[in-house]
Amino acid sequence: MGSCFSTQRLRKLIIGKTLARVPEWISIFDNLIHLQLYISGMEKSDINILKGISTLLFLRLVFTGHAPHGRIVIDNRGFQALKELYLLCFVPGIWPVFEPGAMQELQKYHLTFKLLKVHCSSGVLDFGLQHLSSLQHMSAIIVPSGATSEDTFAAEDAIRSATILNL
Repeated sequence: MGSCFSTQRLRKLIIGKTLARVPEWISIFDNLIHLQLYISGMEKSDINILKGISTLLFLRLVFTGHAPHGRIVIDNRGFQALKELYLLCFVPGIWPVFEPGAMQELQKYHLTFKLLKVHCSSGVLDFGLQHLSSLQHMSAIIVPSGATSEDTFAAEDAIRSATILNL
């Protein structure tokens, strides 16, 4: 008597091994609400795979590699149910930027990222946090990577200013 694996029963998936990309097969899980991944590369197609998991409430993504154009852009499509996002970016100078209408249900957001001196001196510290309309809790860990303490304070102020209206 053989056993059959049902994709409809899986609600929580944790993959502790670093993957090169987001596997396409993740989107077959119809009731997945909790996902944790370690990814070394992130392209727009990877983001689209994650956005396609309509039942996802919790996402923890540890990111150790490259991103398209050095940015991770989250637009207003997908992630319609997501309530908690934990994003750890261990590549200097990469963090997500939220566009208007992004993640409308997101209530809790934790970001860990490496800050480069160049981002501070150019004044490019846009996170798009003001677009997270349901955000109730935001925490950030800033890891200086060539940035000074003044640069870190500037990044903290940028995050604080963007979230003050939401929280």
